[in-house]
Amino acid sequence: MAADTTYGNGEFLQWLADRSITPYIRTRDSIHRKNSPFYGPEQFTYQPESNRYICPAGQPLNYGGRSHRNRALTYIGTRKRCGACSQRPQCTSAAFRCLVVHLHEPARQRARELANTPEFAHAQRQRKKVEALFAELKNQVGLRRLRLRRLKFVREQPTRNTCSARHHLAEPREDRRGPKPLSHC
Repeated sequence: MAADTTYGNGEFLQWLADRSITPYIRTRDSIHRKNSPFYGPEQFTYQPESNRYICPAGQPLNYGGRSHRNRALTYIGTRKRCGACSQRPQCTSAAFRCLVVHLHEPARQRARELANTPEFAHAQRQRKKVEALFAELKNQVGLRRLRLRRLKFVREQPTRNTCSARHHLAEPREDRRGPKPLSHC
């Protein structure tokens, strides 16, 4: 499945993974993460048996808690371990390293890996063709408010718009500002 970055959040990528759907979607990464001079989460090694990460210098970052708002887990180093570390300038500017990892980080990482494949490029080209058809539908038929976000609207919106398009095509208008108000469908 191909989509734009808006759908590249952890929950949606995990939803696709649970259904064995290959996500050819770029992940939504923070601009701070992209432009950061410090080590990213991929530089740290996770140890599931002790629920902690090991930094590039070999020091542990222990589990510090869960942020429900950000849907993330926090792993924290200590002043004692990080203060004297030779790799601290590449790791953090704070007194110790705090690593924030999304709950669905494995699904996000898989999507990042797929973004570098030829299949990803092919899926993005195919996506552009479909989007062009939707743009034509929106412009020529007058469906200016076509929104396909959230699962609820994905189910409802095409039905409404198809009904509107059918009604509009059956009785063409003189002015092309939009479809006539629907009296029935």
